[in-house]
Amino acid sequence: MLLPLFILQGCSGPEPLTDNLTAGAAFPQIAMRQLDGGKVSIEKYRGKLVVLNAWATWCEPCRREMPNLQQLSDALDPERFAVIGLAQDEDDHLVREYLLDQKVTFTSYIDPAGEVATDQLGIQIFPYTLLISPDGRFIQRISGPREWQRQEVIDLLEKAYAGDYSALQ
Repeated sequence: MLLPLFILQGCSGPEPLTDNLTAGAAFPQIAMRQLDGGKVSIEKYRGKLVVLNAWATWCEPCRREMPNLQQLSDALDPERFAVIGLAQDEDDHLVREYLLDQKVTFTSYIDPAGEVATDQLGIQIFPYTLLISPDGRFIQRISGPREWQRQEVIDLLEKAYAGDYSALQ
């Protein structure tokens, strides 16, 4: 896993990892719904290392993690990295209000029926973060919240961008 960071239980309990992703395989061609209703393909982020975080406004560990993800997003070069949120909420207005209130400015999408996170990716624990390589391959899963703003994490992501995934395994 990504360093022995402070581990907390996610919102859905201590279930085993449930996603259906294989490290090194092509990441599924998902389309994420924008808060305004449009759709964006994950392909938009090709060429960048993607930190895709599935979260929800009703999930306390998710809410605690969001400022750390914002700090991570602020620390990374936007030409090489993308921090993306995928909210598991029904109400896009609630998500927008939460993001504004918490000053979260990294790109966020909404997955109201769980069509992407649950149905396509198999995620059932929140928060849940997926790392995707610049060439569109799945690298790593991280279940539960983390302290993303730590320099050690930023250094690992920099190495991963350069193609060195050994420290992530």
